[in-house]
Amino acid sequence: MTTTPPQASSSAMPEWTVPKKTIEEPVLRVYNSLTRQKDVFIPLKGRQVDWYNCGPTVYDASHMGHARNYLTQDIVRRILQDYFGYDVNFVMNVTDIDDKIILRARESYLLDETVQKNPALTPELVATARKAFAAFLPKLVKSLPSAVNAPNGDDAIEYFNAIAARDSSDAEFARAAREKEEKFGLYISSLTTARDAILAAEKSLSTPTKQFVDETAYVLGPYLGDTLGDTIKDPQAVSRNLAAHWEKSFFDDMARLRALPPDNITRVSEYVPEIVSFIDGIIKNGFAYEAEGNVWFDVGKFEGAQGDGFRHEYAKLQPNSKGNKKLLDEGEGALTGNKGKRQSADFALWKARSKPGEPAWPSPWGEGRPGWHIECSVMASEVLGTQMDIHSGGVDLMFPHHDNELAQSEAYHGCRQWVNYFLHTGHLHIEGLKMSKSLKNFISIDDALRDYTARQLRLAFMLQTWNSKMDFKKDLVADVKTKEETLDNFFTNVKARISESAARAQQSDGKHHYDDLEKALVADFHKAQREFRSALCDSFNTPVAVNILLDLVAKVNIYFTARGREYNIAPVRSIAQWITRQLKMFGLGEGSAVTDATAIGWGKEGDEGASGDLEAKLDKYIRAIASFRDDVRKLAIAGADPKETLILSDRFRDQDLVNLGIQLDDGQGADGGALYKLVDPAVLIRAREEKAQAAADKAAKKAATAAAAEAKRIAQLEKGRVPPNMLFRPPQVADNAFSKWDEQGIPTVDGEGNEVSKSSSKKFQKEWKAQEKLHEAFKEWEAKQ
Repeated sequence: MTTTPPQASSSAMPEWTVPKKTIEEPVLRVYNSLTRQKDVFIPLKGRQVDWYNCGPTVYDASHMGHARNYLTQDIVRRILQDYFGYDVNFVMNVTDIDDKIILRARESYLLDETVQKNPALTPELVATARKAFAAFLPKLVKSLPSAVNAPNGDDAIEYFNAIAARDSSDAEFARAAREKEEKFGLYISSLTTARDAILAAEKSLSTPTKQFVDETAYVLGPYLGDTLGDTIKDPQAVSRNLAAHWEKSFFDDMARLRALPPDNITRVSEYVPEIVSFIDGIIKNGFAYEAEGNVWFDVGKFEGAQGDGFRHEYAKLQPNSKGNKKLLDEGEGALTGNKGKRQSADFALWKARSKPGEPAWPSPWGEGRPGWHIECSVMASEVLGTQMDIHSGGVDLMFPHHDNELAQSEAYHGCRQWVNYFLHTGHLHIEGLKMSKSLKNFISIDDALRDYTARQLRLAFMLQTWNSKMDFKKDLVADVKTKEETLDNFFTNVKARISESAARAQQSDGKHHYDDLEKALVADFHKAQREFRSALCDSFNTPVAVNILLDLVAKVNIYFTARGREYNIAPVRSIAQWITRQLKMFGLGEGSAVTDATAIGWGKEGDEGASGDLEAKLDKYIRAIASFRDDVRKLAIAGADPKETLILSDRFRDQDLVNLGIQLDDGQGADGGALYKLVDPAVLIRAREEKAQAAADKAAKKAATAAAAEAKRIAQLEKGRVPPNMLFRPPQVADNAFSKWDEQGIPTVDGEGNEVSKSSSKKFQKEWKAQEKLHEAFKEWEAKQ
């Protein structure tokens, strides 16, 4: 039996067409240092983003340069994961094996040991400090822009005095010195301190040893390191202890700046076996060579070498810096020699121990330590594999560090492109100048957080594009505080309006309250959302994104003004919640942009929320209200003037409620009553104090103006002290000015016997009449005194 397919029913579903977009979705593009352009962002693993971030070399306190770098990358990381929804795998290394760490650790260890061994200052220690001064001086002399004649004899301090005198008296010499050597000013100031300490100690040994060592540490530390470094029994432990101390300090500072912790932290000291194996692989691939215990990367063999369908390139990031000897030498470190190096561009993969007292690890090439660049190649490869999406760091790391990383990684893996997107944050300057201790504009993170909040610093960094140079200056800080205050006021006002709306009667008034003003506001909202996304898709353009939020705030404020008391809170609430989420996404607010979707405002760290003892929370508010009620009852019982009740009400508003963080705006409520706002008490108290100060200043200015006016009035009255008949007689005029006067005292003959002219006589009469009026006024005033 056969069957036929069913026929289509006459009531078949209508044909449906795919809708066409009216607005195109922007595509995320990221500025890529590799291509020097904004590239479409396409992660290798779908929504997962593998990101390796060059972390700190931990030998000293973190500073504003670190804040600029790591906070900026934290903001970009948050945008990727909390706005675009990527799963970011964020890996950061900690460089805890490095020449700077070795030098600083052994110097600190030997300086501390010197203090412990010398309970009191000795002539021997002072003599050692003088030798240290002489040993350090050639470094300063080497940086001189022109010769300075040394005084007779070979005394280092006398020679330094001649250099310092030239530096202070010759502006052109000082400018040229600082252009030639960035640390020249630091050398001068540090050697001056050491010189003064040595000369004072040579006169008297009364200075405490610790103070003397601290004042001479800049010269004494390197000298002790060179002469006594081999006496350190466990150099690895000494370096590790210093690095661990500053690593903790760094991450503590990052937490205070509200930077998210890395998903994975890698330390060089924990990856030495893997580093050795990686170097061995590069050697086997023909791109490195061993010489006298060192292993060097062979740049000449790598550059242009044939790969699988491609040729290797060296210095992809900064090809123009290939021959920059200064950058190459800085990249190698202060303790790295040139033993066995074939060409100047070759860089160290493994450093042989150059002298006793340096930490060292075993390797096939003898005891030594990893080079600086190899660590990142190895640790990133170990954690993220043979290729990654993002590698980031400060722009100063482009060459040679990141270029060398790329070369050695691609040499090991045999790949063309180890990193897909290189993100380099821009330099930080302070008031137009590079931050430097020698310029005395060096700001530690600790210093910065004494002057600014973490939010203000983060917002300041967001007002510059992440990869551009940033100038941290007073104008920027003022702008940040203005923007922060604008958002503060917005959130306060919106929350107050929401509270007021909730307190209204729930019954509908029969009107939808969704008219042209509301439609325009909602249209502005959706337009802002689109523009905000476009800004972040444009290589995380946070300056534009922040201004979009502020423009939307301004539109809400305009809406409130236009609507008066008959506003629709629903679209305003949605806008405020969205702005809150974006600020939290940037890390500018407390809490999560995801879990706190309906929150409004920055939030406060340590907020107790709904938990805690309700009675304890309400106690201070209830006491204030009860006290106010008691005062009102006393006035009523006493039959006081109603004005006293108004004064009491104003005092309750301006004192008690302000101290509790409650702001009352009289006549701003929907029913004509007060609109209350919950504000940080410190903000209200500061505003109250500023208002009081402004009032005091105004009163003082008014009093000063009145006093000046009174002084002017008295001065004018004093002019009338002289009777009009004495106006033209001595001592008001010269003894020989006139010889005859009429009965009113008006001159008729001058001192030479000539009759006074008619025009002069008219002038004198006019002056006489004016003085007559002044004299009458003076007599009246004098009579009242």
